[in-house]
Amino acid sequence: MAPNIKPKAKQIINEHIFGNNNALSDSDPKQGISHLKVASQELGSIPGLLEHWHLDIERRKQHINTWKEQSFMKKAVDVLRHKQSAPQDATGIELYNLHPSKAAKDALKKIRLNPTDSMARLELVSIIGKSGRELPIEVFRTLYLQAATALCFGELGMTGLQIALWSQETYFSKLFYKCKNEASSLDAKLQNNGEKNIYTVQSNELRKRIGAIQRNMDIIKIHQDHAKNALKTVTSKNDLQLGLRELDDFLLSNKHELDKKKKLFHKSTRLLLLLRAIPLLHDEGAKYIEKLRKIDSHEPLLHFLNAKLHMSKLVFLVGQYESGDRRSEVRQQIQERFKHTYHEYGLAVRKVGKLPKLPIDFTILIEYANLVHYFYRVAVDVLNLRLPKEWLHTAFKKAQSALTLADDSGNTADLYLNIVNDMAHAGIIE
Repeated sequence: MAPNIKPKAKQIINEHIFGNNNALSDSDPKQGISHLKVASQELGSIPGLLEHWHLDIERRKQHINTWKEQSFMKKAVDVLRHKQSAPQDATGIELYNLHPSKAAKDALKKIRLNPTDSMARLELVSIIGKSGRELPIEVFRTLYLQAATALCFGELGMTGLQIALWSQETYFSKLFYKCKNEASSLDAKLQNNGEKNIYTVQSNELRKRIGAIQRNMDIIKIHQDHAKNALKTVTSKNDLQLGLRELDDFLLSNKHELDKKKKLFHKSTRLLLLLRAIPLLHDEGAKYIEKLRKIDSHEPLLHFLNAKLHMSKLVFLVGQYESGDRRSEVRQQIQERFKHTYHEYGLAVRKVGKLPKLPIDFTILIEYANLVHYFYRVAVDVLNLRLPKEWLHTAFKKAQSALTLADDSGNTADLYLNIVNDMAHAGIIE
């Protein structure tokens, strides 16, 4: 009797649209498998996918650095002649082959001669993105990762960040609709299946994941809108650029030049607020903040920027938990991320002092109080945590003090009332 060999399971949520991640493999119920495997908590979790994509970014950076080392050891003509000796993601050929053109070829030559040339790599991403061709979703994943990788080599620019934002928005949008189409296809198959109830449960689970993707996309859009508002006065003729080498040079030679430092911090703030809308690059933003902190360790703005990066991660994690990923690890990550966020906002408030003057000072004070209110509601309504009354009393009182200092801004009344209501809810006041 011939062995009973099951047909190879078909992927409902295709791995290639996320990358090579076995955890995203699902089975086709039509193959006779009694339980549809929606295996991955990551499907609806931008944070989970980001962790996976970070590994891809690190691999690409390693390939690029290796190719650059090889380039230093050869003449330029030899580099071009032996272009096939490096991984395609390092040389840029994987992008060029998507839409060959003279402009793309010029950008490709720059990348081959200097693989860490961020602008050349971003230019190639832009050329492919603007080609007008109907490209499959895995191509947009490549554009997204190439754009993010380009910004990991110590050079941030407004144009580059906007290209990365576009590639992220386009890829996530296509990812969402691809998953919706796959779900519709699954539903059509389930209509003719004898075990409909079993598969309906699994189809509903898949739709929850799709809803979670939409939720995370909405969070990213809020970040993008805030960032774009912060940059709306900047035109393409006034492109902002900031490099780690520029910060090092300033630290060595111009540290005490106040006007230059103000301009540098102003430029840094605009770029880092835009970078905040690209979760894959949050760690890169932290590197710039650490450099800026060496220039002026007393500047509250830097703790504020760091706090906003942490806050972004906190909001994503809360969304992940609310969307159904109730693992204890996620609960712990939410609490740890809150601690980091609270610490950075606290340092910023301390450095603002008792006499806030600048608009950013009032913003820091208000956002600090808002974090206390936000986390209390998350702890009570989402995590079902019982926070220590002693800690809550201290945190709420500090939040009230911050709002009192910020009262001149005219934007504190509603939040102050929320804090009072939270204190009553927690049993701290009657």
